[in-house]
Amino acid sequence: MAYFDTELKTTIIFAAVGIVMGYVSFLINYTSIAAVAAIVVFVVLHFVVKKLLKIQEEKKWWSTMAVVYFLLWLIVWTIFYNAVVL
Repeated sequence: MAYFDTELKTTIIFAAVGIVMGYVSFLINYTSIAAVAAIVVFVVLHFVVKKLLKIQEEKKWWSTMAVVYFLLWLIVWTIFYNAVVL
């Protein structure tokens, strides 16, 4: 049961940071810099969450979190971009 608690916590953290980074990427206004910033934040967040929640598994638990993070980042960035353009 503890596994689901850790997975839920990491999913929420990565989703929240993905949403925030989507807005930050919109504010940066340069596609390449925004993409690099999102990747750097993901890598740093990966190590912080792993250390913070004391995750010992090495079985690519972060791959699911990468999908959540990058999809939410892209969706939020697109929503803000289209809101200004329209």
